[in-house]
Amino acid sequence: MNKLKGLLLALLLFSSPVFAEKYTIYTTERPPSSWSGIIDSEGYFYWFTNAYPPALKHKCDILSQGCWIKTNEKAEIISKDIIKVNRYGTERYFCSEDHIQAVNKANPKPTYLRHSSLDYGYGNCTKDGWVR
Repeated sequence: MNKLKGLLLALLLFSSPVFAEKYTIYTTERPPSSWSGIIDSEGYFYWFTNAYPPALKHKCDILSQGCWIKTNEKAEIISKDIIKVNRYGTERYFCSEDHIQAVNKANPKPTYLRHSSLDYGYGNCTKDGWVR
């Protein structure tokens, strides 16, 4: 009977819209910093910070592997991989992580780090996509 209760509880939890909703992470530039965000079903932009919530001026609207804070800005969807957001009075394009990885795979760029040859996906998002 305990296994059945556990199974029912798991089904209820994972069928919940809160747990089932999947967000696409979009990034505008890397480095010097990595500006990332997501959009909700209504098109509102949430920016990401990995700062610990008590240190923030804002509350976290979504707490998942960091803090996602909802803004009043709506994102314009350019394509499934590119969005445009007016952040702090400046238009910024954000590319999906899937798009960034596809660009990196199609055009590998070796890095000359002391102990690694990893490509960390440095670049900027433009209206035409990720530029390294």
